[in-house]
Amino acid sequence: MPLNRLLRLLAGLLVLTCLVLLAQLTSAALLDLRRMSQALEGTEQLGLALKLAEMASRERGPSNGFLGEALPHSEPVLQRLAAARAGTDRAFAALLNAPTKLVDGRDRKLGEIRSELQRARKEVDHVGGLARRSTAEIDKSVRDMVAVIRRMAPMVSEIGIQAQTAYPEIGSDLQAARLLAELREYAGLLGSHLTAALAQQRALSRAELDAILHTRGRIDELRFLADLRVSGPQRPLPVRQAWERAQQRYFGSSLTLAEQVVDDSAAGRPYRYDPAGFAEAYVPDMNALFEVRDVLLEQAMTQARSAQGRAYQTLAAVLFGAVLMSGLLIALIAVVQKRILRPLSAVAGAVDELAAGGSLQPLPEPVTNDEMAAVIGAVRALQERTQQRLALEKERDSLIEQLRTRSNTDPLTGLLNRRGLVEAGGQLLEQARRHHFAVCAILLDVDHFKRLNDELGHAAGDAALIDVSEALRSTGRSSDLAGRIGGEEFVLLLSHCELEQGRQFAERVRLGLAGRSCSAGGGAPKLPLTASFGVAAFPAHGANLELLLSCADEAMYEAKAAGRNRVVTAE
Repeated sequence: MPLNRLLRLLAGLLVLTCLVLLAQLTSAALLDLRRMSQALEGTEQLGLALKLAEMASRERGPSNGFLGEALPHSEPVLQRLAAARAGTDRAFAALLNAPTKLVDGRDRKLGEIRSELQRARKEVDHVGGLARRSTAEIDKSVRDMVAVIRRMAPMVSEIGIQAQTAYPEIGSDLQAARLLAELREYAGLLGSHLTAALAQQRALSRAELDAILHTRGRIDELRFLADLRVSGPQRPLPVRQAWERAQQRYFGSSLTLAEQVVDDSAAGRPYRYDPAGFAEAYVPDMNALFEVRDVLLEQAMTQARSAQGRAYQTLAAVLFGAVLMSGLLIALIAVVQKRILRPLSAVAGAVDELAAGGSLQPLPEPVTNDEMAAVIGAVRALQERTQQRLALEKERDSLIEQLRTRSNTDPLTGLLNRRGLVEAGGQLLEQARRHHFAVCAILLDVDHFKRLNDELGHAAGDAALIDVSEALRSTGRSSDLAGRIGGEEFVLLLSHCELEQGRQFAERVRLGLAGRSCSAGGGAPKLPLTASFGVAAFPAHGANLELLLSCADEAMYEAKAAGRNRVVTAE
């Protein structure tokens, strides 16, 4: 392998290897950055989804108070209900306006949940507006509000799973946050079980006690699981402190209120609260569970942001390394190019041109008197001898071209002869076939040419043929081909020309010839100069030049038979 090619190959392999390594490093850094961004977005959306579930859960307290208050409703109860609903609507809007959608069909699912919430609200308004409300009506209204929260659970779970999959390190925090949100939901559900009994100031039914017992068991189970996840020494201090406050406030205060209602019902004592008063006393301490959730989400967000920042730094380092390595490679290649490849390439190119018989390329001036200088001097001497040989070959080629042109040209008219027309016409039809354009062939024969020769002499006949050739040149385009293929027969090949256009062109030539006449001079009589024309089109009348000219020839003989001096198109 030549040294020049070997050096180029080695340089190319080095560049390719570096590019592959840089591409892999950049791809890995971009993938890591994408995962961190997706984890951050997923955590933010999980927070918005949990906030929506929180606001919808919070709305149940004012709704229960509204359901349990006798008509007419007090202004504070109505205000609390309106504020709670407005907060839920704002949470819906915040999640809908989130820039990314990690869940397929998120907007559709949220629309369905919102529609269900609107139906539940209408049911609450309807039942709350009744003067007498049955236990079944109140329970149905409460269940409808609870069902809305349960409809949100699959979407919340899907968002959390995607964020956890993108960055497993925050999975524990996200799972704990969802667990706290579920615990808060069951705590709210426990209060909702008491709404009908408090509204009607009656003892709890067997079904209500069973529901309370089931919900209380689920609360204890979730409390145990949450305690395992958030109270360990590996958890940051803010998380453990928030969990301790939540246990003191909810399990030490709010849950006691619910148990007092159950105890009062069992003992037959009057209740201390109506639904609105119970919600006002029960909900604030219960919301301490949300504080633990928010601390966990904030910790996950902090970890995700930190990981995203590290991913940005890694990507920046990779890109900086790529730029630095590219600069070093460019510098190395430039040195090799200047000191080795460029002189070798110039010499090799000059030698190749000499071998191929091409032009003489300039050679570089040697910097030092070394082997390269000797090679350059030898090639320069070879160029000088080759230049002399090329001059002789150029003169020879010019003579050959003149002979070729004469062999393809009619000496009398200067038009193409039959050989030249066949060669050029075949090339034109091949172009027409490849690029799909039409070609018209016009074949014309001078009328009564034998009589013209016999009466006026051959000199007048030659003059008539020259007149025909001049008429063809003056009427035709530069891209058209004109030739004399017989004694008085001429052919025109018109490119990009349909049959009707060719007929019109032939008619113009015919009229131009009809206005001329032939004479032997010296007062001799004149004879009119007319011709008969046959027109055919490619590819309609022939797929090659021979068939095309044959069709035009038949049309021309029809013109002769019809009285001469006319144009006939092939059928």
